[in-house]
Amino acid sequence: MRLSLFILASSLLLSCNNIPEAILLANTEKVDTLDVNEYTHVIDKKNRRGYVTAENEVMNGRYVITREGTMTQEFTIEGGFLHGTLIQYYDTGSPERIETYKKSVQHGPVTSYYRSGAIRSESSYVNGEEADERVEYTEDGTVSRKIEIKDGIRYDHQYINGNRAGSMFEKTIEGVTYDLIVKYDAFGTVQLIMGKIKSDTSPILYIFDETFTEIEHFNVEENPLKARQYFALIQG
Repeated sequence: MRLSLFILASSLLLSCNNIPEAILLANTEKVDTLDVNEYTHVIDKKNRRGYVTAENEVMNGRYVITREGTMTQEFTIEGGFLHGTLIQYYDTGSPERIETYKKSVQHGPVTSYYRSGAIRSESSYVNGEEADERVEYTEDGTVSRKIEIKDGIRYDHQYINGNRAGSMFEKTIEGVTYDLIVKYDAFGTVQLIMGKIKSDTSPILYIFDETFTEIEHFNVEENPLKARQYFALIQG
């Protein structure tokens, strides 16, 4: 794995990194089964999905959705709106993604899974907006990426073998805002900070030390060899 230079890129029931053996075994409510062609949705004035059957009847209750006989989704509808958990399934029948809704607005935890059942990612939503943290994992349960928002700034941290390898964020230095990439060694020590002025299309690359003091800046088109050397350090 190598850190990509240009990535500007609680589970409901889980406390460990695997899905439960059965998600809804304890749910004794009546469940209706529909083919994907037997229902649809419309958008209301609040930009919410309202669910109706093919006969244009408002849906209400717990539903299992199938495609050619294979279960693809399971969700609860209250008065035509998604409410509670929506589960998307792999063709094997194991959960691929579990989302939470309140009146068709995403609100609550979101967990996605690998086919093996291991957790792929965890995040949450509040009234349709993604919350301040998202964590992604490798299939063996090791953190591979963490996105968090602190004081209004979005930080995108990349991990290799569980160790933070790099971070991407914007920072204002002496009145100028930069899009920065920070490279760390295996012990978490800053090796390199580089970036460009935010929204600036010029080919000027800025290099900083660990205190965010500028070391140098140069034109990458005029100095391609130097640029490649810095890019290699970031990706190494």
